[in-house]
Amino acid sequence: MGIPRHTRIIMVPDDGSTREYGITRAMVTTLILLGFVFLALLLALMVIFAGRAEERLRIRKLEQGLEQARLEVSTAEALAAELEEMRRMQEQLLVMLGVEGVDPAAADSLAAWLERSPRSAGEAMNRAAAIAMSPKPAVWPTVGPVTQEFIRGNVARGVLPHLGIDIAGNETIPIRAAGDGTVARAGEDEYLGNFVEIQHGLGYLTVYGHCSRLVVGPGARVEAGEVIAYMGRTGQATATHLHFEIWQQGDAVDPRSVLAGDPPPR
Repeated sequence: MGIPRHTRIIMVPDDGSTREYGITRAMVTTLILLGFVFLALLLALMVIFAGRAEERLRIRKLEQGLEQARLEVSTAEALAAELEEMRRMQEQLLVMLGVEGVDPAAADSLAAWLERSPRSAGEAMNRAAAIAMSPKPAVWPTVGPVTQEFIRGNVARGVLPHLGIDIAGNETIPIRAAGDGTVARAGEDEYLGNFVEIQHGLGYLTVYGHCSRLVVGPGARVEAGEVIAYMGRTGQATATHLHFEIWQQGDAVDPRSVLAGDPPPR
């Protein structure tokens, strides 16, 4: 059934009067077309809105992903810094422990823990614990006047090194540990005679030479001020005295740069 050429609409209000409206076929067709156009526009707007909503959701997810990436980059940078610090500490610890593959200590250092690798994991852990937990040397090891100071030396210019301080005395004077630590070596050396080496924390090592007799052995745990030997003139010594050295991570340092003041007088 087609659309009539002319359509009459009669409206009857409650008051009994009548009103008539005429609608032509062209008007009906126009209204139908406008309705379809409206529906098409509505559908188009719904599609556009849905696309925009999906785009906003995608943008939100991208922003969340970017923020997560920033957090991961920040975490990675922090981890890289920690790893670099751990690597640096590991290298220092390997030098302290004498693990193979690192540069050896000077031949005259007498630092046994730099001359050989630990024989077991337990020994390595004990060394590491001693290095990490013990304080550095803090007290003078004996009493008496200083007869020779620390000299770095310059062999090329004819200045011989003297990598320690000599303190004069007699064979009744005890020699005490300069700080808490572990006896790394104790024995006899051609130059130092009877000597003791004590490993302390922070990579410090103290050496006590020309002793008349020793009262501690390798592996002994000692405290600052504990008697470890007695003054003597063994080895290449012309008079009774203590030759005292301090080494830090394989380098000899002036004991006066570590210990305060002067050795106590007798």
